[in-house]
Amino acid sequence: MPLFDYKCTECEQITEVLQKHNDEELIQCSECDCVDSMERILSPSSFILKGGGWYKDGYSKEAS
Repeated sequence: MPLFDYKCTECEQITEVLQKHNDEELIQCSECDCVDSMERILSPSSFILKGGGWYKDGYSKEAS
């Protein structure tokens, strides 16, 4: 299951939640208890391609 970040528009609290893609989004802030104040925010991915054979190694060079 992926981690989603939610930010409260009232108190600016950021909450990280482990949930399925088809679960309902959070609507109530756990810090200030405001309802309908949570919005899902995008976080940078930690996915990194390591090693050879990826696009930057194999396809970006000029063919000889």
